[in-house]
Amino acid sequence: MKALIVLVALLIAVYSPLSVQANEDRAAVIPIFDTHMHYSQGAWDIYSPGDIVEKMDKANVGSALVSSTPDEGTAMIFDFAPDRIVAGFRPYKVRGDMARWFENPDLIAYSKARLAPRRHRVFGEIILYMPENLETAEMKEYLNVAAKQDLILHPHSSAAVVEALFKKQPKLKILWAHAGFSEPAPVVAQMLDKYPNLWAELSYRADDIMAGEDLDPEWKDLLIRHSGRFTIGSDTWQSSRWSAYKGLIEEHRDWLKKLPSDVAKKIAYRNAELLLKKMLPAAQ
Repeated sequence: MKALIVLVALLIAVYSPLSVQANEDRAAVIPIFDTHMHYSQGAWDIYSPGDIVEKMDKANVGSALVSSTPDEGTAMIFDFAPDRIVAGFRPYKVRGDMARWFENPDLIAYSKARLAPRRHRVFGEIILYMPENLETAEMKEYLNVAAKQDLILHPHSSAAVVEALFKKQPKLKILWAHAGFSEPAPVVAQMLDKYPNLWAELSYRADDIMAGEDLDPEWKDLLIRHSGRFTIGSDTWQSSRWSAYKGLIEEHRDWLKKLPSDVAKKIAYRNAELLLKKMLPAAQ
């Protein structure tokens, strides 16, 4: 009799309106594949790889594309959680290399040595300021290595630089960091219309996508029309962004939930799975 009473109590608890609502709320937290994460040297003394994965768990981020300055940061987190991390490569030993890396011959040997094991899937995130940056002997070598190893390029650059990259290597696959950062929706739309091998990740674009309490009409149309070409990113380029990591991901969920469910799932994780050939682990 006592066992029956306990069972009834459990059933009431499980199927009470509050429990049903809690289950629905959990189901509504769409998993994310973060395609713009950095674990650079400034964060190493503050957060261990285990701390980073814990932050991913709390934000329901199943997998991440990680690149770091220097590359040892990516290696550390990849070795800790290889089932959840896609390795990207930044050709910088220190942050100061960012400004002139594309014409610094001293970084070529370093880059080739780091890329030799071929566990990186992405070249970048890299900063390219103008099309002229592509005209150096060093950049020609980088593009040849990327093509030979079938690396996806992840450039932080303008639309003009992306066009110049495709002129250099028409068969490249490009994941456009921040969807151009400041490029307006019509320009992003033109680029995606023109280049079938172009995808765009949306770190730092939540404020553009949202217009008050609703989606910006131009961005809404673009996200639906090219629903198979966008991904989510956090861009933890500063250690301070790690303390706000869950909030950065929630900013994306705020606008994702205003899209049709199938579109939201593509942008949240399915597009990244297809592009990076890595399935999202079960939601934490």
